[in-house]
Amino acid sequence: MNSKSFEKAKKLREYLQREGVLTLRVCAYDALSAVLIERAGFEVVGTTGYGISASLIGQPDIGLVGFAEMLERVRTIVNATELPVDADIDTGYGNALNVFWAVKNFARVGVAGIRLEDQVWPKRCGHMEGKNIVPLEEMINKIKAATDAKNEENPEMVIGARTDARTVAGFEEVVRRAKAYAEAGADYVYVETPQSLYEIETLVREVSKPISFNIIPGGKTPIFELEKLAELGVKYLSVPMICLYPATKAIMEALNALKNKDLEKISHMGVNWSEFNEIVGIKKWNKLETKYSK
Repeated sequence: MNSKSFEKAKKLREYLQREGVLTLRVCAYDALSAVLIERAGFEVVGTTGYGISASLIGQPDIGLVGFAEMLERVRTIVNATELPVDADIDTGYGNALNVFWAVKNFARVGVAGIRLEDQVWPKRCGHMEGKNIVPLEEMINKIKAATDAKNEENPEMVIGARTDARTVAGFEEVVRRAKAYAEAGADYVYVETPQSLYEIETLVREVSKPISFNIIPGGKTPIFELEKLAELGVKYLSVPMICLYPATKAIMEALNALKNKDLEKISHMGVNWSEFNEIVGIKKWNKLETKYSK
């Protein structure tokens, strides 16, 4: 563990303890989107399993991307930003031993936190139908394994535990699991697809650790006002598709313009040459090139 990884994890941990402050986990699917998130002034970069599956292999989030592929993509995201990165590691890619190994390796590439879910592997996007969840005791052992692994690598690293029980077993099971995951050592509990502000308020009241969930346009969770969530005591909100969906639409529109031979329209649809080079840091590399050419 290097000091930078330690400090990033410590910072993420501190963010989750702020009273009355809703921290946004703004999700990247590659290095460039992580750069843009940092430039926009956000505090935390998350990784999106769906976004990585779509951008890496062009397929949906149904468990097709394995541990090694995910680890390598997350490594490039960590290297692209100075912000803490909270990585989606799906189910941990197997049993508790697989979780232990996965968390150690994600810690070694410098993530500030990981989020582990209680679906059966191969898993699928939490807003899809057809999900299954593992027994409570199995997930508790995975959380314990994740905690032991991070303590060996970076004790400040944040462990998030996600439950997909809402659409599988109902809200009472969500509360039961959320409490158990908090007691097992999770630093925050991520509840997939809560259905109302009442459910969110209940979780904040009943669970001893910070509550998190996500909002996806067209997903199963309604879109709530951020100020209201902060009032209710929600500490951490994931926004997984904020980069992927707009980028996809912009590319489709540009390709359609090209198909129609409308080059003039294309020239006004995105950043220009100099703007893009500035975004990816060309000035720094030009300075280094000059320095090492003397």
